[in-house]
Amino acid sequence: MIGKIKKGKSFAGLTQYILDKEEAELLCTNLAGESPQDFYKQLEATRQLNPRVQSPVSHISISFAPGERPNKEHLEQIVEATLEGMGFERNLYFAAAHNDRDHFHLHIAASRIKSDGECVSDWYDFRRLEKTLRKLESQFSLTPVPCSWEANHSAPSTGQKRRMMREQQEFEQGLRDRPADKSALEKIQAAVDATIHRGMTMTQFLDHLDAAGVEAKVKVTREGVIQGISYSADGVAFQGGKLGRNEFGCTLQGLQLRGVTFDLTRDAGAIATRATSNSQKKTRTASSLIPLIQNHPKNLSLIQLPSMSETSESGGSENADEIGESISSKSSTDRKHTYRDSSNAIATERVTTGLATPPAPASNLGSDIETIQQQLPENILHAKQASNDSLKHLPHKADDRKTQDGRNQPKLKKQALLD
Repeated sequence: MIGKIKKGKSFAGLTQYILDKEEAELLCTNLAGESPQDFYKQLEATRQLNPRVQSPVSHISISFAPGERPNKEHLEQIVEATLEGMGFERNLYFAAAHNDRDHFHLHIAASRIKSDGECVSDWYDFRRLEKTLRKLESQFSLTPVPCSWEANHSAPSTGQKRRMMREQQEFEQGLRDRPADKSALEKIQAAVDATIHRGMTMTQFLDHLDAAGVEAKVKVTREGVIQGISYSADGVAFQGGKLGRNEFGCTLQGLQLRGVTFDLTRDAGAIATRATSNSQKKTRTASSLIPLIQNHPKNLSLIQLPSMSETSESGGSENADEIGESISSKSSTDRKHTYRDSSNAIATERVTTGLATPPAPASNLGSDIETIQQQLPENILHAKQASNDSLKHLPHKADDRKTQDGRNQPKLKKQALLD
């Protein structure tokens, strides 16, 4: 099952969209009445319980795999479990099924305001919905779908899917001379996957993308700090983090983990010619950006894999392939631990090599401790006595003040008694 959750402000619009379709089938509800107007009025009344909530409408849609349609009893259980998993146990709602697509799907309309006026949190609501649906897939033996953070490629948006569906229908009806084009997202992902290969430089990667019809832009500040990469095709642009995940990452770090080598000295020119910035100030020329990119210390953190020169000195390109394969085969969590362990090892080595004197031999350690323990009480007594003697010679605060009208005389007498 694929789920989506959105917030809104209009109960009337959502109620009309769900219930006014010809094939709409009401599944379950805790609202009174039967007409959409009855449902709308009750949902709208919940606004008075918490007027501070600006978006009280919650719309959850659940799509099933093609050919899958659970019976009504199971659908009601899926709706109830979804509401419970998202925190809508005490909220007004209704659910209806639609069959106007090539796949069966249902809609849930609910108020985010509970009966006591509390608002249901939207914190990580999409991830919570995905986890809830994964449990329901296992419970009702439905086609499993990987979570979004487990998928290697991002899916096209709803608008892109509808555009492709419309174009495909026009092609089947003879109104279009070719099948539907792929979405810009799919074109970019396919071009990156076909272009990239282990050992190529960043300059080569960017040039090959240009030849494939995909334009890459690197975000660079006026100070020369590299902040990210984006891709565009057919006039539609996507950030690198929105394209691939895991071993198919398209960010600068993800490209290096996939085998693209990055060297500031070598690749600064290719990056500078494709540089873009959000700054309203006049952008720098490519020639002026090149030295800034090469010399800015923040750009050193972008280098994850050894450069080609380092791998050739340490044993050739075969070692680079082995390093890249070992890193790319690990999960993101394993890579974080690998980087953390390596950095800790380097820090430990620096500390141990920088010691001025070696540690004492283990054989003399026990005798030194015994000597210190024997001398410790005596040393403490000598220190206390020395501190008391030094305090006697310190001038009293009252002695330094000028006595006026005898106001300081009581303090002097008190100090004399203490001495």
